[in-house]
Amino acid sequence: MSYQKINIVFITTLLLYPVSAISDYLFSAPPRESQKRGMEIYKPIADYLSLTTGERFTYKQPANWAEYSRGIQNNEYDLVFDGPHFVSWRIENTQHNVISKLPQLHTWRVIAKSDSNINNLDDLIGKKVCAPKSPNFGMLTMMSHYSNPAREPIHIITKGWKDGFDSVVQGKCVATVLPKTNHKKFDPEFAKTKAVHTHLPYPNQAFTVGPKITPSLQSKITSSLLSEEGQKAMTKLRDRFTRGAQLINADNEEYEGISMVLSRADNFKSAAQ
Repeated sequence: MSYQKINIVFITTLLLYPVSAISDYLFSAPPRESQKRGMEIYKPIADYLSLTTGERFTYKQPANWAEYSRGIQNNEYDLVFDGPHFVSWRIENTQHNVISKLPQLHTWRVIAKSDSNINNLDDLIGKKVCAPKSPNFGMLTMMSHYSNPAREPIHIITKGWKDGFDSVVQGKCVATVLPKTNHKKFDPEFAKTKAVHTHLPYPNQAFTVGPKITPSLQSKITSSLLSEEGQKAMTKLRDRFTRGAQLINADNEEYEGISMVLSRADNFKSAAQ
């Protein structure tokens, strides 16, 4: 079914469906994309779930990370797609349940120039390390290695994985953290860089539903997303994050304890204050 047909059916459903039977649910995701790009990726998912569940799902693009962090902690979102540390935090603190995830494991790698004398994480103490700003999962995972604020790397903020990689190659930083898959993409022969530390793999980004979602509606959402039509509705999300691979079932236990990295995210903790 094309998206034009889905939208026609969706509008018809809203007109015919008893108003009293329709509830409003808010869907959100991190402000990693522009407003326009975020709507392109996530709005089709909200429209599709509205069609298949008979409820009204609306996608809201946060203006910035502070707004998004505040929304998470105030439990404003009923359906969320984001990183494992946020998934874990919501499961532990706001009664969310994980329902589906990206299929690949998520592995962080810290890299340095091939000819540098950086060989382990302790060699980074007091040195410039490039990474996206908090509460980025990679940055927090790397920094969680250091328990003494007086003995840790100097964080230089970069805007993306390629920016961090290029900064290492150009000597602006002695190291960076990035997904293992991106390291292989940027330097497949390890001609310019080397792996300093590869973290144990985590489960990947996932969808969670909040406590307003009943068990029966949760089941509908899960089966809808993982169906053939649901995977089509998530095409732009899958292209963005999985190179087209389909999402799979997920379980709360997989994300247990990952939220601990947020203990270093002062901007996340202060957003709710």
